[in-house]
Amino acid sequence: MPLSIWTEKSGHSFGVFTERIAFEQPLPVIDDFGVTYTKIAGNFPVGVRISGNRLIGTPIEVARDTVYTFCIRASLNGNISDRTFNLTVTGPDVPTVLTPEGNLHIGEYGQLFVLDQSFVNFQIETIDPDLAAGQQLSYFIARDDGKLPKGLTLTKDGRIIGYIEPTLTINPSASGTYDTTLFDEVAFDFGFRPTNGFDSFVYDRFFYDYFIPIATPKHLNRNYGFTVTITDGDTIVKKTFKIFVVGDDYFRADNTYIFDGTGLFTADVTYLHAPVWVTASNLGTVRANNYVLFKLDVYDTDQIFYEIDNVAYLPPGMQFDINTGEVFGRIPYQPAITKTYSFTVTATRYGDADKPEDIAQSPRTFTVTVIGEIDSVITWNTPSNLGDINANFISVLRVNASTTVTDAVLLYKITSGYLPPGLSLSLDGEIIGKVTQIALTTFDHQSGLTTFDSGLMTIDRKFTFTVEAKDQFGYSAISRIFSIFVNIPHEISFSNIKVKPYLIPAQRELWSSFINDSSIFTASSIFRPNDSNFGIQRDLSMVIYAGIETAFIAEYISAIGLNHKRKRFRFGTVKKAIATLPESTSVLYEIIYISMIDPLEPNGKVLPNKLKLSHNFDTIQSDSSTSIWSTKLSDLSIAAPFNVSPEPFVTVDSTGYHSSDSLASVYYPNSVSNWRKRLKNVGETERNYLPIWMRTAQPGTRAEPGFTLAIPLCYCKVGTADDILLNIKYSDFDFRQIDYTVDRYIIDSVKGDASDKYLVFKNERITI
Repeated sequence: MPLSIWTEKSGHSFGVFTERIAFEQPLPVIDDFGVTYTKIAGNFPVGVRISGNRLIGTPIEVARDTVYTFCIRASLNGNISDRTFNLTVTGPDVPTVLTPEGNLHIGEYGQLFVLDQSFVNFQIETIDPDLAAGQQLSYFIARDDGKLPKGLTLTKDGRIIGYIEPTLTINPSASGTYDTTLFDEVAFDFGFRPTNGFDSFVYDRFFYDYFIPIATPKHLNRNYGFTVTITDGDTIVKKTFKIFVVGDDYFRADNTYIFDGTGLFTADVTYLHAPVWVTASNLGTVRANNYVLFKLDVYDTDQIFYEIDNVAYLPPGMQFDINTGEVFGRIPYQPAITKTYSFTVTATRYGDADKPEDIAQSPRTFTVTVIGEIDSVITWNTPSNLGDINANFISVLRVNASTTVTDAVLLYKITSGYLPPGLSLSLDGEIIGKVTQIALTTFDHQSGLTTFDSGLMTIDRKFTFTVEAKDQFGYSAISRIFSIFVNIPHEISFSNIKVKPYLIPAQRELWSSFINDSSIFTASSIFRPNDSNFGIQRDLSMVIYAGIETAFIAEYISAIGLNHKRKRFRFGTVKKAIATLPESTSVLYEIIYISMIDPLEPNGKVLPNKLKLSHNFDTIQSDSSTSIWSTKLSDLSIAAPFNVSPEPFVTVDSTGYHSSDSLASVYYPNSVSNWRKRLKNVGETERNYLPIWMRTAQPGTRAEPGFTLAIPLCYCKVGTADDILLNIKYSDFDFRQIDYTVDRYIIDSVKGDASDKYLVFKNERITI
């Protein structure tokens, strides 16, 4: 009997709690001595648990205000009582920008300015506690919020990076000072009031505003202002920054524009740009006994010279060009070993011709790995004759070769010929798909698939093609001609019927996070990972009938008129099975699946296709005269009801109703066994279309399991299923969170169309 201890009904909210703040919330109960409480569904906030008859804990960070709904069960001496509650955790945080606003310390040594034609790599620093909840920060400059210097970009992760393009230059024809040239002839920017002229000399000995000429900078310094928007997806913050770009001639000794005491410029500034390397430090792997060329590059190669620390550090046979930075030469024979060479190159930019002592340098250490004379031999493991394959059956064929190069990966491609229609070759050598039976009975002269046998006008079912196997290093490759013969074991074709749920977005996301978790479904354990018929199964499909004769779509619709209705299945346990080809004794693969439960037929129970039950429903009437449907709305009086049909009402072609049973006491159970019985009436059945594991006697049994109501999770390599089963167990994923409700069949082919089709169930009241 249920316990009478709850003081609140289901749906009660405990209120709002703040993230990272401990709380203690008593459950709404009375007289609960000896009662134990457990959560049976839903989720607590992470960090919250049941202790006695209280919820206690500290909710961890949440990205946004989050409502948690959960069901708590009270138990005492076998009596139980459940209640559903909810609580809200709040506390989304605004990102905090650590980089101060204003001029950025963006110079090479942290100065508040940067020379034009310089490489910039500056990070805007921001902290946000919500990152712990899975959010990510995104940076951008909104429209009309300013711009960066040309050549720079702001990445989504807040990094200002790029090579600043040269600033605008103007060549003035005069100094631009007062009365020295015609009005408005010289750019105003170059007008400069000197400090060494008037009042610095004896009165009336020099003309007005006399001064000692200086070199006027030609580059226009620019101050770029822009506002950066930072968002974590829920909140935003804006910060305004500036980048002061200075022309390189601003820091020459004859420039009197710069004054001390401003705090902006420092004495270590030079007009020379330090070279910025473009070439990565790791030059990669090369093979001995080959000519090799590396071009070591920097941004802005003008007036750049290169120097190597020691030529002896280069691989043997290679030379270095100090003018171009090229490392080149033929590396001689080397035994079957691997050697790594390191050398340092310094890029130097010199000053003007009259100041050769002015230099700016950037050193970088490079490494290159030289592989010796490897005995790279690829050998085919697969015979030329790949055997037979039945049309319309899923392929498990593959080609395979091995190489003597350690850790090499072989890649496969077809270089000539054709696979049977419907099949394709993946890079890992798997022959994927199923032979399209329809295509074998058509002529296609353009593709070359059609030949004629001695004038007998029959289709040639032997397909020949050439496959090349090559290692990823490109050391060697090998080709072989293969052949496949296509059998047509039946003159008729067969179709497969499955179901799957169409989940709401929250459940889709939940399922996706589970089935795509590489820590559960380890990539090295998956069988034929690139084949959609195997590998990891992500769409929760469940086979209902495999190998039913292909018919017109109307025949299937007619078959599912009875005993079919929207239906919800329950999840059972996660299991494994093996699959062995009929002509082989070795295991082909292992499969992990969820056994599914039909609520109407638990524990193997099978219902008849119809039941006679008592009822309290209205009498069913049939319109055999069509008088109702032939009535026009305009003929009805205004006072007549809009719906003039009797209720309930069916037409004379409804086979589930009988004139002798006007009160509808015969009902049709909506069970899987009855689904299959109805479908079986469409035509012939070919049992070999069942998945291989359903046709394989499992360890410890003598009989094949046959049709099994199951959702495959993944196909595994032999010997790896147990590890993935443990991963699933310790993941604590609750399959009951998924609503596995189906309302239609998906059939892979019907007569006249080989593409998937939907067959939607009726929802009549006589189906229960």
